Amino acid sequence: MLFNTLIIVAILLAGFLLMSTRQINHVNRAAVAMFCGVTAWVVYIIHGADFLSLMPHRGYVHGQETEYIAENIIMKYVNEACQVILFLIATNAILEIMSNNGVFDSLIKWMRTRSCKKFLWALSLLTFIISANVDNLTTVVLMISIMGQVVSERHQRMIYSCVILISAILGGSFTVIGDMTSLMLWVHGAVTPTAFAKGLILPVLTSLVVFNILISKLLVGNLNVTSFISRYDGDESLLSPFQKILMLVIGLAGLWSIPTFHNLTHLPPFLGAMCVLALVWVLEGFYNFRRNGNIFFVQHKSIRNTEFIGMQLILYFLGISLAVGALVETGSLQYVSDLLTTHIHNIYVYGAFFGVISSIIDNIPFVMVGINLFDPDSYTVSKEFVQDGVYWQLLAYCSALGGSLLYVGTLAGHAAVDVEQIRLPWYFRHIFWRVLIAWAAGMAVFYFTH
Repeated sequence: MLFNTLIIVAILLAGFLLMSTRQINHVNRAAVAMFCGVTAWVVYIIHGADFLSLMPHRGYVHGQETEYIAENIIMKYVNEACQVILFLIATNAILEIMSNNGVFDSLIKWMRTRSCKKFLWALSLLTFIISANVDNLTTVVLMISIMGQVVSERHQRMIYSCVILISAILGGSFTVIGDMTSLMLWVHGAVTPTAFAKGLILPVLTSLVVFNILISKLLVGNLNVTSFISRYDGDESLLSPFQKILMLVIGLAGLWSIPTFHNLTHLPPFLGAMCVLALVWVLEGFYNFRRNGNIFFVQHKSIRNTEFIGMQLILYFLGISLAVGALVETGSLQYVSDLLTTHIHNIYVYGAFFGVISSIIDNIPFVMVGINLFDPDSYTVSKEFVQDGVYWQLLAYCSALGGSLLYVGTLAGHAAVDVEQIRLPWYFRHIFWRVLIAWAAGMAVFYFTH
């Protein structure tokens, strides 16, 4: 039994190693994640009887191990993953509709300035706000596209891309709909939207301010602004400025209402996101009915990138969910949890560990591991692990900023460096220590406010 568990652990570690070194080996992360997820469950189901004897399962009948695992155990993890995936599909589609109708085009002109410092704060705050409503990967792709139409000089674009990355990571980390990791916590029942946002808003804003102050030292002189601004109005968009603002307000207000929808109906959050998508889509169709039914899509570069990245993200997330689910069912995480609560039992040590390990390997699988280490229903005797306990907020915050220390720990980081071709040595020399100080400042505020 121990040997089979070690095989599953080895498969996952090998996969994490390949995915974390993608810049070197150029292996597709989604393909590795799917392979690891499927292979881990094949090993598990071959020795299903032995694994099922270790952990209690309701309805299990001896001799029907294969059917029980396929119909009950695996589907539990597929169900959780699909709730997150469907939510991401809906929110990405909302953002795509608004972008295709020129809702964000006016931002390009509004952000055009000669002041490096003013542009820094405007870009950072705008990214922070958008990422709090939409997943940070999509936000990074969108905002880098907008920034690229304003800034012409490569060195400045590299700096501002890192500003976008950190702002998006922080913006997404303090709301349950802004990042896959926080959305996983919500779907798992570990947090509620209001308490989660209240607990993280001050540490997150502190980190954002500290990082922006530190990064501003790299910006000397005036901003090198492009002489031509690409717009998608005129013949491409039939919407008036008022219609664009209305679509933006409905989209963002709808996203913010999803937690309320969930509290009132107790339906899964992705159904609320689908409802908002339907409203925005109907409004878009009403505004563009003069197209006589033709498909209305403006070929934005950012949206083509989002479509491709979004599909890979879905497959990657599903593969990781399956892989971590197989690890959970071996009982190894329960064993590790018992050791931690017996010998350490310090949530700040846990948070620092997950943050550091997320800087090397993607934070998504380790947040999944962190969630399954301490079940909020099983650890009601300890206040840190109950619903809305301090541990869950610390896990989201540390994995977010920790994953940005070397940019390889987040999918958004990979997207940012791929677009601007940022090398790891440059990032380590200019960004790493600034993120580390911002993380420490936010941790200090977190500690004193909790």
